[in-house]
Amino acid sequence: MRSSEQGLGPLQKDVLEYVWERPDCSVRECRDDLASTQGREYAYTTIQTVFDALHRKRLVSRRRKKMAFHYTARQSRVGMLSQQIRQLIARFGKAPEPVAASLVDALEGGEDGGLQALVEELQRNPQVEVAVQGVVVRGERLR
Repeated sequence: MRSSEQGLGPLQKDVLEYVWERPDCSVRECRDDLASTQGREYAYTTIQTVFDALHRKRLVSRRRKKMAFHYTARQSRVGMLSQQIRQLIARFGKAPEPVAASLVDALEGGEDGGLQALVEELQRNPQVEVAVQGVVVRGERLR
């Protein structure tokens, strides 16, 4: 599995969300924003380590400006979700229809984050079942 396909931890997700909203940001800008919005102070080195991990996973690019790196997402939020969906469907090989139908159902349901939650749940939990048009799909088929 390529590193960009690995799951992200909660703080990595928060930092990536920040980068999507504010491209070309620094570690200090992100840390200060997380402190004000979450009410939690993170050490500069903690956020720097998160940015380094996102860079290793090829989720952000960085360039040096004066004495600090500035980060930009390598892929849009929509692009990343599209990639995850394609990878999920590809794991089913010759029978991707149940997963595709589940994804369409999630979109039609209008649930905020429902599609992302479905993708993450199927990848995380091999015992979960999704029923689509009378066909039951278990998450273990994704492994």
